[in-house]
Amino acid sequence: MEERGPDIEEYGSQPCTPLSFDPMLPSTSRVATPVRPSSTMSARQAPASPFRAQPQNMELSNSRVHELREVAAGKRLRTNDWMQGYIPPNPQQQQFQRPPSMIGSTVSNMSNLSHMTKFSALSVNTECGHFDNWIYQSQPALSKVSHSSVENQDPMKRRERMSIPEIEQSLASYVMSDQVAAIRELEPLAKAEALETTYDKTDLAPIINALFEVLVPRPQENENVIRKVFEILHRAAVPKHVRTTEKIFHQLNLELMNPNSKHSFQVPRPYSIYELVIERASRLDTAYDQAAMLLLAQICCKPFFMKYVFSDNQQSPGHKRLHEVVMRFAIKNLQQQETKRKSKGFSVSIIKNLSRRNRSIWRIVYELHVIPIFRDIIKDEYSDEDLLWPTMQALTMFCSNEIVGEDFVKLGGAQHLCSLLSHGSTRLLHELLACMQKLSLIKAIEQQDMEDSIRWVIQLVGSDDATIVERSTGVLRNIGQPNKQNKVVMVRNGVTAHAIAVLRTSMRSSKMAKDDNVDSAIQACRMISENPDAACVLLYFFGVGAPKCRKLAVNVMKRVIENVPAFAEPFVDLTGTTGETLPILLLQRAYESLGEWRTAVVEVMRAAPNSAEFRVANEKRQDHEDIVWKSVSLVSNLCRNGNPRFFERVKVEMLYTRPTNPFTSLLPEMSDVILYEWLDFILAICGTEWSLQNCLMYHFLKQAKITHEYLLHYRRPNPQICDKINNIIETGMRQQQQHNQLEQMAMMHAQQQQQSYQCDERLRVDVSRVTIPI
Repeated sequence: MEERGPDIEEYGSQPCTPLSFDPMLPSTSRVATPVRPSSTMSARQAPASPFRAQPQNMELSNSRVHELREVAAGKRLRTNDWMQGYIPPNPQQQQFQRPPSMIGSTVSNMSNLSHMTKFSALSVNTECGHFDNWIYQSQPALSKVSHSSVENQDPMKRRERMSIPEIEQSLASYVMSDQVAAIRELEPLAKAEALETTYDKTDLAPIINALFEVLVPRPQENENVIRKVFEILHRAAVPKHVRTTEKIFHQLNLELMNPNSKHSFQVPRPYSIYELVIERASRLDTAYDQAAMLLLAQICCKPFFMKYVFSDNQQSPGHKRLHEVVMRFAIKNLQQQETKRKSKGFSVSIIKNLSRRNRSIWRIVYELHVIPIFRDIIKDEYSDEDLLWPTMQALTMFCSNEIVGEDFVKLGGAQHLCSLLSHGSTRLLHELLACMQKLSLIKAIEQQDMEDSIRWVIQLVGSDDATIVERSTGVLRNIGQPNKQNKVVMVRNGVTAHAIAVLRTSMRSSKMAKDDNVDSAIQACRMISENPDAACVLLYFFGVGAPKCRKLAVNVMKRVIENVPAFAEPFVDLTGTTGETLPILLLQRAYESLGEWRTAVVEVMRAAPNSAEFRVANEKRQDHEDIVWKSVSLVSNLCRNGNPRFFERVKVEMLYTRPTNPFTSLLPEMSDVILYEWLDFILAICGTEWSLQNCLMYHFLKQAKITHEYLLHYRRPNPQICDKINNIIETGMRQQQQHNQLEQMAMMHAQQQQQSYQCDERLRVDVSRVTIPI
């Protein structure tokens, strides 16, 4: 039978706590205090003990009373800090910052209590004080052998380590001090991520099992002990390289899920380690609920557990039951008002990661009405970034499904999302706008009042963050494309001025959607034409930008000039960074993109359908196709309706500077849109007054050796293309006749000149033969 110390009540003493300690009162301990320090006590520690006997007299001197009062005041201050959540300093630093433990010094003097394991000799209340510090301050009373209070300051300076059976027995004990001894043994190793390197698998498995068994509810337990156990388990599983620990967790979980397994855990069957943690995490306002949620998020979202516990392949009845249990707890945790925000953030992360991994879990969560819950979080939790950010990520994932997106939009979720656009978090705005881009593609948003939302999004167009600008312009494009009223709202709020300002200052491109010639589009074109920086900015990006940027720039210029012809005037003398004017740049980009388009067509034909290579090549093909036909279309417009100097520059470029024949670039594989605009471009440059007078069409056809019969091979089912070909043939034939007539006239003129010359020569000869009489 275990020995017990004398009963406190027998002597009428009161428990000594850090708050009630008074150095002026004599100790109530029945242990005799020796006159001289024990040999096991260091010379440095002996004077610091308040229980040291005074060698000359038993009355305390004034200096000694002052010293003890300072010690007591310091203990009260530290105790208040402990109660208010103060984080204790590193134990290695405590040796130089705090006086030695009084309890440790006293116990060190007791040569007859070297194997003491409880506070039976001193009447000390072990429930008071901060648990973290209490563990480190109680080393002599919690260890089998105590040598000096130096060990009380640094728990790693122990001379003997506990064996595996001792750790298991201590954790299984109902005595808190025994559990604390085992925690002190494991916690430093867990913090140093050294559990796997210290213990092999056969030793580590029973330790982890014993730690999980501590989590099984007991009649009497200490919340701080439970919290420490959660922290050790979390630190054991959090590193990436701890595959042995992960397998032990998984094996224990399988044993608990198996109703026929023989395990000592006093839990109902089937069960799981997840339900052990959930049971603790559901007890709100405890010392360990946050630690429990942290461990639950770790063993749910770590790739190993998502693969072997929560993946689509795990469809056994036990796993299905576990999936539903975890998801129901996560949803319930979000619904409770008492749940801390950090715990809600862990719940959202669990829902997001597991729903993305397993389609059946996705359906469970959706049927539990997670979308209205997300809407409420966005609506009510404006200030909590740590909760909003995973919620945005989860919502973006769910809204990829059109049905879910419609549900969220009908709940007014899009407006609530946009109300968060004034938030100062960059990462939150990135996720929010990514979600809004998906929602803006849903048809249900056409029936929503988005006027305030559009105004908030427009304010972000001028941001310095490229991702925010790209996604906000994408949102505006998607919202405005199907809804004319939204276009009116955008123009009214100056979206074009914001876009031009961004292009001017930040050198980024703006996305403008194709639209009908409604009043709002015409008004937007007028606003761009009136902006003094618009022409310079657009020409810059068309000259030096990437293909997508060139595509967008030429699209804007084409649409604005078509609606506001006066906008072409600034481009007459304006040159880009390479010194070329607009019509020359348009020709250069058209020919460059035509070559890239041919290459992309070959890549599309070689790539496997629906592959990544196919999508990339197809996107490249589409971009260059747009650049080609929009560039030549704009050149045609400038040559027909613009300043005559535009055509003069095109004529000089194509005939003298870089001799170019547009017929030599005609390709049978041209798409309809490119072929139509290319034929129209030929008609435009060959239809001017100078071109007609000089038979430019016939000149190009003759130079390219293209007959009228050959042009008929380019006919398509598209009647507009056939009309263009017929016009070219008619113009060519007419100019050929005109050219022939001019040649005949020239020949006749030459013959006349020759005959006149011959007549003059004969006349001179005849004159020379005449003799004039003197």
